Amino acid sequence: MLGHILVVDDDLRIRQLISQFLSENGYAVSTAGSIAECEILFTQFIFDVAVMDVMMPGESGIDFLKRRKINLPIILLSALGKVDDRISGLECGAEDYLTKPFDPRELLLRLYNIMKRGNQSAVKESSFGEFKLELASGKLTHKDKNIHLTTAEKTILVELAKSSGKIISRDTLCQILGGVETRTVDAHIARLRSKMEANPKSPEFLQTIRGEGYILWSK
Repeated sequence: MLGHILVVDDDLRIRQLISQFLSENGYAVSTAGSIAECEILFTQFIFDVAVMDVMMPGESGIDFLKRRKINLPIILLSALGKVDDRISGLECGAEDYLTKPFDPRELLLRLYNIMKRGNQSAVKESSFGEFKLELASGKLTHKDKNIHLTTAEKTILVELAKSSGKIISRDTLCQILGGVETRTVDAHIARLRSKMEANPKSPEFLQTIRGEGYILWSK
C-alpha cells in the first residue's frame, strides 16, 4: 500500500472515479461526501493526504482549512481556475491545487510528489518484539528473515502499525480492504497472528479489544 488517501467531494461520481483510479494504482482510499463526514473519518483513520473539493454544500473546503488547522497535506479540487482562487486555497494551508476537470494521472503525480517529500522525514519502520515492518512496502522481517504476507495482510498490518497503540475497528479495516465482510478481516488477522505470534491464541502484539476492534502494540 502506497498510502491512505481521503477523498472529500459532494459529487458521488467524482468520488467513485478518483477512488477507483487511486485504488488501482496502489493506494488505500476512504471517501466522504461532506466536511461533516470528513471530520468523522479523521477520528477513525490516519491519512497521508486528503483530496478535497472546494465548493460543497454546507462548509466549503477553504472554510474548513480556515477553521481547522490539521497536520495533513491537502490537495484542493475546484472548478474555479482563477489565480486569486488558487492563491486563496494555498494561503489557507493547502499543499496543492487542481482545477476541474483534470487528468487523473496528474493527480497521481502530485500525490506521488507529496508522498515522496513526506516519506523523507516520516517514520519509515515499526518494530514489535523482534519483528520489523517497513511502512512504505509492508515488508515484515523477523531477525532479518522475510515473512511472507499477502497484500491484504500487509494493508492491515501497516494500518495498525501507523496507529500503534490505537484501536482500529473491524468496520474500518473492512472499508480499507474495499468493503469486505468482517469475517474476512477476522480471517486475515488470524493468519497474521499465525505468522507473528508465539501463541496465536494468546497474542502479545496483535490483540483483540472485545466489541471495539484490533490494536497492535509495539514492544
